[in-house]
Amino acid sequence: MKTEDRHWLILSYFSKIDGMACAQHIDDRLPYLRKSGISPIMLTSVCATRHEGLIHRRTPSVAPSGIRYELRHLRRRSRIAKVLAPLINVLSLPFYLIEKIIVDLDSQWSWFPLAAWRGRALCREFAPELIYSTGGASSAHVAACIISRMTGIPWIAELQDPLVYGDSTRSRRAQRLYGGIVSLMCRHASAVIFLTEEARRRAAATTELGDKGRVIYPGADPAIMPDVPYQRGERCCFAHFGSLGGTRNLRVFLQGLQLLFEEQPELAGLIHVDLYGTADRATIEDIRAFPYPGVIRNFGRIPRKDSLIAMKRSDVLLLIQNTDSISAETIPSKVYEYFLSSRPILGLVHNNSELRDMLKLLGHIPAVADDRLSVNCGITQMIQLWSHTRTDCIPQSPYNVESAVIKLIELVG
Repeated sequence: MKTEDRHWLILSYFSKIDGMACAQHIDDRLPYLRKSGISPIMLTSVCATRHEGLIHRRTPSVAPSGIRYELRHLRRRSRIAKVLAPLINVLSLPFYLIEKIIVDLDSQWSWFPLAAWRGRALCREFAPELIYSTGGASSAHVAACIISRMTGIPWIAELQDPLVYGDSTRSRRAQRLYGGIVSLMCRHASAVIFLTEEARRRAAATTELGDKGRVIYPGADPAIMPDVPYQRGERCCFAHFGSLGGTRNLRVFLQGLQLLFEEQPELAGLIHVDLYGTADRATIEDIRAFPYPGVIRNFGRIPRKDSLIAMKRSDVLLLIQNTDSISAETIPSKVYEYFLSSRPILGLVHNNSELRDMLKLLGHIPAVADDRLSVNCGITQMIQLWSHTRTDCIPQSPYNVESAVIKLIELVG
């Protein structure tokens, strides 16, 4: 490992939270940054537990919505927070309701004032060469911009998901505010990192991004994948990992599966659909209404390590995108873990040629997310592959965390 003589101030509201993709995004990069001689200075919310062996400072939000949100995380690991949380929630309720009437933003929006103040102090203490904001919440980018403007230190912003998109449920005022944050990033950051080419293209068309936009696919870390051999069972197991809710649900997949069972009833005894993660009420109702009992098994949310083991033991991994406009600009982070598992993927893709081409290139099967006939065809293809024991011939994935970190460091120069 190289001597760590370069400091980066990293702002990420989310970090060290098991099962949260935007936290894992930065957490997985930290060892590779240190390996490359960069000493991360972490500035996160109080939701995070401490990073051992790193300079890590945590700061809270100031608005009622942020305080209430952070208390939900703190009460899981602190007895004091568990005792005080109900009282604080009751006392803050009137102010919370007023805030929601005036400010229709995410619960993390008010993290930026104290984060900016704390970040400036860290810059004075450690003199980092770069400010790097990531981690999902837009408040990290606002804080990073303020710190950069006050200190003159270069700033790189990374947008994990678009802040503005066509069918957002936020108010017009909120959309304008988020649009202003994106414009701020594209105007003042030294570079803006996007996770898909389509997201970069759309931002360039509506902001002053110019040639500062870069695409870095985040990948996943091979080091986290357990050494678990795949063994073909008596049933073909389709497994979905992650949350199900809203337009990302099982409805079209189950319609396609039901078509298959109606055409070939004997297959109902040869297929399992295993779910690992949370599911909303509508999804639970769809599962209950499925006319073939015993096919769907809901295991709920499990630790990341256990989910990776289950992933590698599954016959087919099921990927489902939301069927709304944001899907054209996003690639679910779970995809990269799927790629590293060396298991075949049936991807229900919505208006995303980038993701569809990725799947095809690595030997997987994409289907149209809102077309039950397309999904039925994809399921049938997977069953045929499984029947001929050909679900273990998957090319190695080129998308990994180390290559993403190398590209990030090259961008800094």
